[in-house]
Amino acid sequence: MSDEEGIILEEILKRRSGRAYSARPIPDEMLESILEAGRRAPSCANTQAWNFVVIRSPEALAQAHEALSRGNAWGRRAPVMIIIAAKEDGGCSSHDLPYFMMDIGLATQNILLQTVHLGLLGHPTAGWNEDKLKEITGIPTEYRIGTVIFIGYEGDIELLDERNQEREKKRTPRRPLSEIVHWDRW
Repeated sequence: MSDEEGIILEEILKRRSGRAYSARPIPDEMLESILEAGRRAPSCANTQAWNFVVIRSPEALAQAHEALSRGNAWGRRAPVMIIIAAKEDGGCSSHDLPYFMMDIGLATQNILLQTVHLGLLGHPTAGWNEDKLKEITGIPTEYRIGTVIFIGYEGDIELLDERNQEREKKRTPRRPLSEIVHWDRW
């Protein structure tokens, strides 16, 4: 174990964007704790601009799957999809920056860490048709979908296509701090 592994939260070290899901349902209390973790994320000026659309019934999932890109077809096995959406103005207009996306990102990370804490996989994505998802789920047009997260128990990677099986077997390396940290100046 490296020195960092003793200091960094175990959930951060274990988190990965898995693609092999079991159809096993997630108990309500686990799902509620995942949503609670998202709700507790920091946000610009405490606006808490995010909204979570949880899709878990087989009928609703089948409809939502129609809005996925081919590259995210593996997500159809996950028993839960969480869509995170917020208004672009989000109530925080500081410096004309898109803070709603930062807020969605913070909520997403809390959701992912809670998912790992519970022994589940979570995978945030960007491959979907936003207009179609809004139509299917009733998300108002003035909201933007920031991410779709698939959540579930880990499943059999043999059920994935060959490309995704290879991706599941690899652990994505992280760039060393020496490449990304600048002390006092760039």
